[in-house]
Amino acid sequence: MKLKKPLWYNKNLDYELNNFIKLYNERPIKNNLHGIKINHAFAIYFILKKIQPEFVIESGIYKGQSTWLIEKTLPQTKILSIDLNLNNRIYISKKVRYSKIDFKNQNFDRIP
Repeated sequence: MKLKKPLWYNKNLDYELNNFIKLYNERPIKNNLHGIKINHAFAIYFILKKIQPEFVIESGIYKGQSTWLIEKTLPQTKILSIDLNLNNRIYISKKVRYSKIDFKNQNFDRIP
């Protein structure tokens, strides 16, 4: 069995973790109880940095912390943020397309 080359190494993790901590300290929502916390935020940040998608679909917004994180991590990426209840948002971006239509009823025909 031939092993595949990993997509990243510990050096990459250390480097990106340092960058992430600086960014995370600037987050607009300091108390995000019931929302994304630092461990999951780093996972999202790191994966986005590695795969560099042109389009991100965020399912579940709550206060908007992950929306902010996606936007700061990939400023040129288009984002569709979906949540049935948009009333809890604290961070609202003018660059993000918001939808309160259930994920299963979304029309994804125009997704790149």
